[in-house]
Amino acid sequence: MGNELSQLQAEVLQQQRGSTIQLLQALQAMIDDDNEVSVNDVQVEHAWDPDDCSDNFSVLPDKVTARRGEQKNRTDLIRGKKAYVSGTHVFEIFWPRDERGSHAMIGMATQNAPVSCVGYSHLLGLTSDSWGWSLVDKRLVHDGWECGIYPSDRIDYEVPDTFHVILNADDGTLRFKADGEDLGIAFTDLPHQDPSKSLCISASATCGNGDVRMRYMGTTGGISQFSPTGEQIVSVPAPAGSSYYTFHPRCGDNVDVMHGGRVARRREPRENFNDGVVLTRQPLKNNVRFQVRLDTKISRWSGSLEIGFTSNNPAALQFPGTMTECTEGVTLMWSGSNILKNGDKVSEIEVDLDDCTIGDTVGIERKDDGSVHFFFNGKTLDKALRLKTNPDVAYGVVDIYGQAGSVTISETGEGVDSASANGRVKSEISGTDPNAIMFAMRETVELLAKGSEVDILIAVQKVCKTIMAPFDRTSDERLRQRFGDHLASLGGGHELTKLLQRLQRMGDRNPSEQTWLGITVLRNICWNYSDSSLKLCKQFGQSGLLELMLKDIDRFGPTKVTNEKRRDLVRSALGVLHNCAKATENKQVYLDIRVIERIAPFMKSKDLTLAMIAMLTLSYVIDDHKIGLLAADEKMIAHTLGVLQTTLDDPRLKGTLEDSVFSALEITTGLGNIAVNDTNKDLIVKLGGVPLLVDLLKKDRPDVQESAANAIWTLAQAEGHRGNITSIPGAISTLTSLCRSTNTAVKEAAERALIRIKSSSRGQQVLVGGRPTSASRGHCSYRELCGRFKKSLELQEVFFEPKFDMCYCTSCHNDRGDKLYYARGQPAKDYGVPFGWCRFALKTPPKASALDVFKKWHVAFHGTRLESVKPILETGEFLMPGDVRMGGAKLSECDGHFSDDNKPQGFDTKQIFLSPSIRYSGCDVYAPTTNFTDKSTKKSHQARVVFQVCINPTSYKVGPQTIGVESEIDPKFSNQEIEWFTKERGSVIPYGLLVKIE
Repeated sequence: MGNELSQLQAEVLQQQRGSTIQLLQALQAMIDDDNEVSVNDVQVEHAWDPDDCSDNFSVLPDKVTARRGEQKNRTDLIRGKKAYVSGTHVFEIFWPRDERGSHAMIGMATQNAPVSCVGYSHLLGLTSDSWGWSLVDKRLVHDGWECGIYPSDRIDYEVPDTFHVILNADDGTLRFKADGEDLGIAFTDLPHQDPSKSLCISASATCGNGDVRMRYMGTTGGISQFSPTGEQIVSVPAPAGSSYYTFHPRCGDNVDVMHGGRVARRREPRENFNDGVVLTRQPLKNNVRFQVRLDTKISRWSGSLEIGFTSNNPAALQFPGTMTECTEGVTLMWSGSNILKNGDKVSEIEVDLDDCTIGDTVGIERKDDGSVHFFFNGKTLDKALRLKTNPDVAYGVVDIYGQAGSVTISETGEGVDSASANGRVKSEISGTDPNAIMFAMRETVELLAKGSEVDILIAVQKVCKTIMAPFDRTSDERLRQRFGDHLASLGGGHELTKLLQRLQRMGDRNPSEQTWLGITVLRNICWNYSDSSLKLCKQFGQSGLLELMLKDIDRFGPTKVTNEKRRDLVRSALGVLHNCAKATENKQVYLDIRVIERIAPFMKSKDLTLAMIAMLTLSYVIDDHKIGLLAADEKMIAHTLGVLQTTLDDPRLKGTLEDSVFSALEITTGLGNIAVNDTNKDLIVKLGGVPLLVDLLKKDRPDVQESAANAIWTLAQAEGHRGNITSIPGAISTLTSLCRSTNTAVKEAAERALIRIKSSSRGQQVLVGGRPTSASRGHCSYRELCGRFKKSLELQEVFFEPKFDMCYCTSCHNDRGDKLYYARGQPAKDYGVPFGWCRFALKTPPKASALDVFKKWHVAFHGTRLESVKPILETGEFLMPGDVRMGGAKLSECDGHFSDDNKPQGFDTKQIFLSPSIRYSGCDVYAPTTNFTDKSTKKSHQARVVFQVCINPTSYKVGPQTIGVESEIDPKFSNQEIEWFTKERGSVIPYGLLVKIE
């Protein structure tokens, strides 16, 4: 859940006077300043035409903003000054959503298109001379006809305030981009290369006093290299100042050098992870640092940039895909946390370049004595290096690979640090470019790190402008998550907590309205960003913020929330606690600070919103033996269902209640969580919760459909409710149709719910010797089929421990009453139950009992190819690529995943890869299918295998998915932290062979 920041500011502004108004005005002025843009002569030349528009349109003094007057019952149009017959032309449009009215349209028109009409209509597109996209209902209109929804079949898409229009007048196409996403071609067959039908950028509107700002961005607009997560690769300016070094124009096949040799960017970074090697034009000069700044990152791949030097001349080098593969001459590279010479490790260093974030600077410098020194954010690292064969002439090298998108050569010289170097860049940055925003965030976090040296009012202003405002300006959830993840990478969670602590101490000494406003801003930032970024949630768990929230809850309690200020404090505190409870790593933190005992009293609060948030928070952290604490009364359940109803009426499936924003996904997840309590089950069904869940099943949102089906599945645990669910119109038919969904998770959730609705008994999973097991069902055809497949593998039975076998097919899973996720280990971490698989338990080595792994270690999964199963069982350990199996065969990487010949530079394939998500480990890349013909039935099937393992909590690192998907893989685990990897063989103990037959 989040909070509407802009609405809160408006309310406080209306309610308060004096110094508070001055502070708010100062904060708002800084936000307004951030929206100001510079306009050059070319943009004025291509701007809105004050002489080619309805008489109800005017062009403002900035020369690029058109304003429609207040005349009612008419629609008005304005065209740009220039008409285009050839070339590609990019336009940046800033059209605030609250100034669009009912028929805001953007597109192209010839000079013959009308500029006004009576009534409210899709004027742009009304005739054959115009082509318009409605920003309100997403319809494409031409010649009076609606040509479809754009983006295709995404009626719920919300066009952000700032977006781009791209006209290709050479081939007659019109397309749009927004928040870094290419929305595709909207119109084809526009007039092209026809002077009699030249095209003008045009807008039609109905909103009184609504503004439309248009800036011509040229033939590329600086957006020719958008990434799906919002990067505008060429939009970040080069640092001010000079550098001895520039990049050589000869470079890798997938990289461009620009801006006078100062900037290098990788082309199509989401499609390719290597071929991004660039060298300096100048040889390295002793005592002159070669330093670059990481400007952009993407959320795909692993690793980041590398830096080093080579004796190879850039004019003659045959550029390798990755520089550590270069065996010619002498090449030294800082890769990850290792220093490699011609690909061989020679040293390890204290900073891991894979952890670089936007704005970090890295550098190397050769000294007169032949030593090589390394720098990170301007600071000299402890370890230097002296090579036995140090070339007399060497060139600087940067390998832009993996998550790195572009770099800029930074200033050189002694004592350069990132704060001072980056500080000169910020004044050049404005607008809504995500990279520029993240640079500004970095500057703010660096400022906050100075602590009490910084005036607290200045700190709040900076936070408001660079952290609060960007969140408030976009509704794109992926972009909000990216901002939050970036803040966490910078340590922003710790610094925001420290600033809030400063403000609250000041408030205790001098409770002024200024201090109160600063506290409100900071708490709402924590509230909103914790709703978007699990990575930041985990950092808040480490920073002390959660204890800070609980202190307010302790101070006021459920009965002392007697005024709006206190209520805001308690509401924001509960909101932060609710959001951070979703990060499973925080569960131990919650237990340590006694969250359950401290917020459980709010379940009895007369303020139903506060009671609901407390209940939803507890639902994430209460264990099975304390589910009695989740029991809610009728009023609270009715209130929660009322909030869910409001989300159904919103295209984004979000509802606003007293400035708090709740999503249908978090409410349905919460309902499923609290429904483990039988009292809550009864009330949810009694008060009409099931029809709402059925309505959500009909929404075209797989994550919401899965969550709603899971909630129904939980409600159906009570036998008495199954008939009620069946009687709801559309319940069974909708679930049945979802059983044919192409989304596997939705399909399985629907099947699971139907099986439970139709079942008549419920078993219970038990633990034997710390390992989950269950009594065998009388007959399970799926388990028997999996058994026949396992038998076909001709594996020796000495490897197996049949008493711990378990089938996770829909029926067996339902009969046991299993959950979908369990937590294990110290500290506890969630793992997904391998629904749809059958486990054949393995014998574990004596160290499993000695180390108490089933209690203290985490559970994960390791997908593998069928031919690898026997060697793994025979060795008792997982092999890594490059290892030699028993019998002499060398192990290689799986098809479709990284290998020595196809990987991001610096990515170490010589590791064991696992995941807490069976959905990830069981995908085609990690667990490819193999043909299996059942000898009993003669039927052909596809089978795959995965190992279930225990892994030492201290042995592995966590990273992003590396299989190239865009959608969320598992609702429990962020795509940014779904892959685990370790080099410690002995820290992974397999205890089950999972089989899935399709």
